[in-house]
Amino acid sequence: MGPALDLWKETEIGKTRKKYEKLSEKIVLWEDKRKKKAKRKLHRTERGVEKTKMKAMQRFRDENESIEMIVASARAHAYESRVKEELKVKEKANLMRTTGRSPSTTCL
Repeated sequence: MGPALDLWKETEIGKTRKKYEKLSEKIVLWEDKRKKKAKRKLHRTERGVEKTKMKAMQRFRDENESIEMIVASARAHAYESRVKEELKVKEKANLMRTTGRSPSTTCL
């Protein structure tokens, strides 16, 4: 009973971690895409007058700050969700261990 439960717990935690690794990759891809878009926009605008260049640079900084805030929030949310899901799996495993019930889907 114990090894099967431990195997189930580790499998569930592994699934959760893999899920949030994919989410983290999506966040990074989104960040890269947005930063590249902001960079292209900067380069288009830089061809203009010096005053326009300075405004564009400020907008670029503002956009990057906004992107960083969104990404930080998304990462924090993803981490919190992962921790909560892992905690649920651990609590369920402990409950199964105390009740003597084995997981309905084993990984054998």
